[in-house]
Amino acid sequence: MMMDISEDDADEHFVRVDETHVGKGVFATRPYPKTAIIGEITGDLVTPENGSSEYTFDFEDGLQLEPHEPFRFVNHSCEPNCEFDILEEPAPGNALGIRKLYLIAIRDITPEEEFTISYNWPADSAIECHCGSDSCVGWIVCETEIDQLIDQYDDDFESEYDFHEVGYFFPD
Repeated sequence: MMMDISEDDADEHFVRVDETHVGKGVFATRPYPKTAIIGEITGDLVTPENGSSEYTFDFEDGLQLEPHEPFRFVNHSCEPNCEFDILEEPAPGNALGIRKLYLIAIRDITPEEEFTISYNWPADSAIECHCGSDSCVGWIVCETEIDQLIDQYDDDFESEYDFHEVGYFFPD
């Protein structure tokens, strides 16, 4: 996606980091309309061999981004209000442009609301979810890999978990 982004579009100074029920989180200090660029995700590029943490973002080429504050503390939700997008900015003398990672609102966000994303983790990395949303699937996992997650467990899986009305498993 090619998009012209001005410095005024990335408003990292309009967010704050505070405690949540799952650790630190990032909160809005002003309203953000749907599609607003909340801020650029900056950090250090690392490989799994030279270190990573629970905060890294995986890129297709094997690199990971170890994000700096404040956006290293964006939490997961099964009902996210944001997503990360890689946008290409024009760069003088560079026909390909410069790729940057941004936090984007996917719906209107009110002041004091926590910014959340879906982590979309693969089934083999899934952990129990504690987001508390009405449509929580019980796991931090990519929605398309829920069946794979179920397959990872033995036949006792269904007896240990209850079905929710949306058809996903919830821990007892």
